[in-house]
Amino acid sequence: MIYFEALAQTFDFGKFKGCDLGEVLMCAPDYITWVTNNIEGERCAFSEEIIEQMRTVFPYIELTDDLLRKIEQRRDEYLEDQYFKTVTLEEMLESDREDEECRMAIEETYDRYNGTYAQDEMGYSDDDIDTIFDGDPSAYWNID
Repeated sequence: MIYFEALAQTFDFGKFKGCDLGEVLMCAPDYITWVTNNIEGERCAFSEEIIEQMRTVFPYIELTDDLLRKIEQRRDEYLEDQYFKTVTLEEMLESDREDEECRMAIEETYDRYNGTYAQDEMGYSDDDIDTIFDGDPSAYWNID
């Protein structure tokens, strides 16, 4: 797999094997379109920086919306694949735990202590009352 991040990177496949991306863009700019449309995504992807360089240095290359969508999709697939190759199972599980804790923090409930002054008037959630008042909503008077 080649993930082009610089114009000096070389192709390791095809008729331009051994040539750098900049050379290919100068002599055969349509090859990038052909590669994007015909080579499996695992073989070749382009960074956002390369796309910007193509627009700046090689403005004559036609980067259609369809082509850019395919390039972006390939880049996303490549980056996702690289992420899963480098992240450990423990890191993924920890991330899942953090996501769950965040979701639970957002989903505050107001059911268990409904009808109490601490909840109805002061706005404390069930979790707040459990944490701050040790589950006793009548202890609201003890807050400074």
